Parts: sequence; C-alpha cells; structure tokens
Amino acid sequence: MLTAEIIKGQLGGIQASINFKTLEPFAHFAERWFKDLAGEPLMDYLKGITAPAAGSDDADLLYLAHACMSWKCYELAFPHMKFKAGELGLQKVNGQNAVAISKWEYVDSKEANLAMLDLALENFWSAMESIKPAAWTGSTAYTKRQQVFIRSATELAEHIPTLGRKNRLFEQLLTYIRRAEQSYIRPILTEADYIALKVKWRDPAATWSPQEQILLDLIRPAVAHMALYEAYPYLPLTLDVTGITESRSKDGALEQVAPGADAKNGQKRQLYTDGQNCLAELNQYLQATATASLFPGYYQAQLAKVGTQLTDDFTNESLIIL
Repeated sequence: MLTAEIIKGQLGGIQASINFKTLEPFAHFAERWFKDLAGEPLMDYLKGITAPAAGSDDADLLYLAHACMSWKCYELAFPHMKFKAGELGLQKVNGQNAVAISKWEYVDSKEANLAMLDLALENFWSAMESIKPAAWTGSTAYTKRQQVFIRSATELAEHIPTLGRKNRLFEQLLTYIRRAEQSYIRPILTEADYIALKVKWRDPAATWSPQEQILLDLIRPAVAHMALYEAYPYLPLTLDVTGITESRSKDGALEQVAPGADAKNGQKRQLYTDGQNCLAELNQYLQATATASLFPGYYQAQLAKVGTQLTDDFTNESLIIL
C-alpha cells in the first residue's frame, strides 16, 4: 500500500532521491502494524480507494492512513539510516558538504518523528469517529476499540490536559483504564447496568438519551483520573531484558539510570497488592458462579461442603460429654 511517492509526500524531510529499497522492509512492517491496529476489513476498504474526490471523506481517511503508516515506517527505519552495511562492514557515510548531526539533534529528531506519528494517529481516529465507515464499525477492531469508555489520547487529554495527545502514553495507560472501569465504575453502576451500558457503547447505531449522555460524561473523567492513579506506581520504572531502569530527560536527551531501592521496593509492593486484588476478584467470581457442572473442581474443593451438616463423630477423641 505504501509507495515511494506516498512516503516522500508525507515526510517532508526525506530526500526526493532516496532509494525506496532502503525503506521497503520497514514499509511492510508499518503496513502490518496498521492492519493490526485498524483491522483487516478497513485495510481492504482503504486499498479499494483509488481515485477519491478531493475533500471527500474517503480522501481524508486515505490521507491520514498514509500519514500513520509513513511516519511509522520512518520511525522504524530512522535508527538504521545512520550506517551503511557492506562487505567492508559498517560505515558511516557523509556526502560532500554534509556534516554529521550531534547526539542531541538525533534524539530530538527521533522524538519529533514520534510526535508526528502521535499526531497522525490522533487525527486518524478523530476522522474515524466522525465518518464511521461500515467497513470499520462491523469489524472486530471496532469492537475491541469500544471495550473502554476512553478510546484515544485525545479523549484522555480532555479530562487530564497535562498528559497531552500522546498515543504512546495512551497505549501504556490502556490497561489501567480497563482496571479503573472494572474496579471503580462497575460496582457503582451494578453489574446489570454496567453490562447494558457496555453493550450499547459497542453498538455503532446506538442513540443516547440525555440522561445516558450525562452518565457517560460523568463516567469518563472518573475513569481518566482513577486510571492514572492506578498507573502511577508503574510509570517511573521500565522493566527490560537488561533489568529495571528509570528514564530521565535533560535538554532533549533521554538517559536511563538504575533506580533507587525505594522506587523498586515501592513498585514491588504495588505489584503484590494488585496481584492480590486480582486473585480476590477471581475467587469472588468463582464463588458466585461455580456449580457441580460449571467449574466442578473449584466447586468440590471450596463450596460443596459449605453449609453441609455433618453428624458429630467423637470416635478416638479425648472428649468428656456432660
């Protein structure tokens, strides 16, 4: 779907003479990433748009989809464009009248590329919510996106402006948005009303009464703040194959340092607390649903003897019955 002309048209900083073979492997991965994100039906729909009328919804969607994939392609390719690999090994090539960039310029450029990717994604999702093409609303990708009441970084920033419109941050917070809905919103609404609201939220043709709209307007800021509260202990530290690190930014340069003992122990305690809460929810669900035919193992081990009156047997017991 991506071509050299599309990528060069989206990325102003790419030289017109760059060989597309340099970017082609990354273009394929960018297309796969976008297909997983938006769904295969929508991807097929966009591929079928060949000559959209200027200013039409199809032209807008296609342009924004190309922007997302182009900036993702460039983000993937960017670290690999510093060197040239050949029979002589790795070489750093500077053309005539060219000067190698400094470290802070490279870091700043990489961050600027990610910011453009965030911007393209937020504009794409905003257009999708407005246009709602049938190829998308009937797909599993739409259902997955509608699992939460806050679906994008833009919607999250409406309630907590300091977070900005960063899709990267939103993806990290998505787990905690789900947790906030389950832990705080569901008990208030009750199970039946929560499920009914979720079902309607996933219906693209649903119409909302003024009272239901007010309810949604009250739920979403609560979810935003509680999600950030749940995520707060995990945001400072990163767990990778190299160990646990803490990221710090200074003058545009991002550095990773070893965290202090307090930070690591605090996150460790939070992990245990959250794990215990999840186990408690699991046990509560099994106690409410397990029967002799549904989850029989748990039922026999935990529930079958509850409330059963057993005949007192004092055989071999050193008891005195008065």
